[in-house]
Amino acid sequence: MLTKKLSINSARYFHCWMPVIKPNRKGYGVFIMPNQKTLSRMSLLFLMSFLPALTQAESLKQLVMSALMDHPAIQAQQSQKEASEAGEESAKWQFYPTPVVNVQSHYGTPGDRSYSGDPAAVSLGLKQPIFTGGRLTAGLNKAKAGVLSSNAAVDEISQTIALQVVQSYSEWMAGYLKTQVYEKNMTIYQRLRDMVTRRVQQGASSESDLVLIVSRVESLIADTATANAQMKAALGRLGQLMGRSITNNELSNSITEPYKIDENLDVLLDQAPLINPSIQKAKALALIQEAVIDERRANMFPEVVARVEEQVGSINYTNNNADTRVFLEASTRFGAGLSTFSDISGARAQYQAALDEIESQSRTLSTQIIADYTLASASKMRLVALQQSMQASEEIFQSYDRQFLAGKRTWYDTMNSIRDLINIDTQVADTQTSRLLSTWRLAIYTQGVASVVRGG
Repeated sequence: MLTKKLSINSARYFHCWMPVIKPNRKGYGVFIMPNQKTLSRMSLLFLMSFLPALTQAESLKQLVMSALMDHPAIQAQQSQKEASEAGEESAKWQFYPTPVVNVQSHYGTPGDRSYSGDPAAVSLGLKQPIFTGGRLTAGLNKAKAGVLSSNAAVDEISQTIALQVVQSYSEWMAGYLKTQVYEKNMTIYQRLRDMVTRRVQQGASSESDLVLIVSRVESLIADTATANAQMKAALGRLGQLMGRSITNNELSNSITEPYKIDENLDVLLDQAPLINPSIQKAKALALIQEAVIDERRANMFPEVVARVEEQVGSINYTNNNADTRVFLEASTRFGAGLSTFSDISGARAQYQAALDEIESQSRTLSTQIIADYTLASASKMRLVALQQSMQASEEIFQSYDRQFLAGKRTWYDTMNSIRDLINIDTQVADTQTSRLLSTWRLAIYTQGVASVVRGG
């Protein structure tokens, strides 16, 4: 049951002030209110005009900016938005008079009494709707909601692309940091391998010591190949998003830091739905369905139209003078049987489905916010612990390396200490990547792509 109507005329365009549509607590109605806490929404082209000023920006921000500049999916949505705006303009024109031009001519047998007038007749007129039962207003409201939906669709695809860039960048970063770890420890392995080779030749170490380090080297080579493959795959995805090739050197020159999130979880949960484009799109679709209900209700009422006509000539009888006429016409739009009421019931069901979609999108967003916030907080604490553990592991390895030469530690102990060091370094790389991914994703969800690109 619909309990509260939504005034489409009070809505703001998404790129000025993001409209906020909320379910009525006493029913299923929705209303719009401008969100004064939300940053003004800039168009993508306006954002792109600031690209030269951002040459010193962090690399991830530049990647997001570049992906949004020329991505064909955004261009397609922009064209769809222009079509929706044209539809709104057309709906406004429906309130104006409609010109009518009618030209008639006939050729018949001589003496035809039905058409004994002039050989041709011309009539010029205007038709003006007087009462449509709300059909024209509903059509305009639906067109305005379509513009809101198109604006939200542009923001939605922009957010999707930005998230894809962040995801691909984080995967590249994980591979890159791991290769740095493996390269550093490969140098250590090579030094130890050369040392144990000499000891084997001198009879100071057994062949098994050499076999052990060779197997560890081969394992590290395999891990390095995996990390390199991860980097190349991520660079390929980034290249597709950018529309150009991306090299490892371009990204490694400036590693992006995690995004700084100052707000607590409750604030983020309240803030995110106000700017989330998927939720705003769902709200716009609810507006469209509400307008559809009004359109179908209008079919229950007669439509009254005034028509003014100026006729010159008549094919029915001889007419030397121009005649002016004014008509008042009434017509109905009833469907077959009780189909009008069925159409209204169907529109109500679609409207309820749209409201349910708003709730579904809100819950999905909240789940994502909670997950990212938890991951970001845990990664930050885990990184501190891992860095301390890494320092301890380095000291242990250095101590075992010295003690092995002094005969106080076995070769196996030394090999295990460096393996532990590699494991800790790898965990640090994974944790750094998880923190970057969760914080940037959280910023996009709670601040919007435009805000993140401008000031992230």
